[in-house]
Amino acid sequence: MKGIVYTQFGTPEVLKLMDVEKPVPKVNQVLIKVKASSLTNLEYARFMEPIEGGKPPLMIRLMDKALKVEGKVIGSEVSGIVEEVGKCVTGVKKGDEIFAVTVGLQGAWAEYAVADETAICLKPGNLSFEAAAVIPVGGITALGAVRTAKVKDGRQVLVYGASGGVGQYALQLSKAYGATVTAVCSTRNLDMARSIGADYVIDYKQEDFTKTGKTYDAIIAVNGYNPIGIYKKLLNKNGIYVAIGGMKQGIMGILQGPFYSGGGKKMTASTYFKAARQKCLPHLKQLAEEGKITPFIDKVFSVKDISQAIAYIVKNHAQGKVAINMDI
Repeated sequence: MKGIVYTQFGTPEVLKLMDVEKPVPKVNQVLIKVKASSLTNLEYARFMEPIEGGKPPLMIRLMDKALKVEGKVIGSEVSGIVEEVGKCVTGVKKGDEIFAVTVGLQGAWAEYAVADETAICLKPGNLSFEAAAVIPVGGITALGAVRTAKVKDGRQVLVYGASGGVGQYALQLSKAYGATVTAVCSTRNLDMARSIGADYVIDYKQEDFTKTGKTYDAIIAVNGYNPIGIYKKLLNKNGIYVAIGGMKQGIMGILQGPFYSGGGKKMTASTYFKAARQKCLPHLKQLAEEGKITPFIDKVFSVKDISQAIAYIVKNHAQGKVAINMDI
């Protein structure tokens, strides 16, 4: 079969369309005929500095080495049709349309990919393959943050970075849970944030979000690296701050959170891996079919143009998600 292989460190041009071995599902896994995938931070972060003429951050290089990514097909989010099921799989059958997270968060950018049964779900019936493919990792990450923040009916929630791949879901999920949501994003994304449900929007390029006079029951910080102490001042008593998204943002929440917590306020972080321990995809499917979450896709690229797709998202800071059509 054909797949996009990460051949070495470097610019997106190191990604090559090559003949690779077709994966074989284990007893608890599913083989998927891939129809669409996406670009998440897991894929494009390693290319951000090289595109600008620099080297990938040491942390990313070490992570790639540890995961032995070099020489493998990458890609973590996938939608497609079940081709084969392991003998212990009962939740789906051959021919089902599904969306999923690939085993080891790798392998999606190919004709066929493998997912564990626990990381696969029937595709929302009202969504295209492209729309379904951009939900899994971002949706699970956002759902974990919303649950950690204990978002519920009547709460005031601030989502910082509400227009990105994870932020759009944090905003929509907060609305689905009954919160009043204030979205912080850049000027060009204000209308987009309103279109997916934001009650209030703050253009961080024109207004200091810390000086509006508003305070919040929950703050979900997806992007932007504001000092954690700033967020604490904006929390109401018993309020919760949750950091997700970029590596620096997440580390800040994990390491600094315990030291800043107190005074009736909790400062913490949520990760994809923590959120994925729960069964998230069936809930996301239900919300999508109810129209409570709708993927906002900036652009769809052919997998043959994956280098251009990565350059686009890095240079343009895409609104919502970039989808990949697996037309190989």
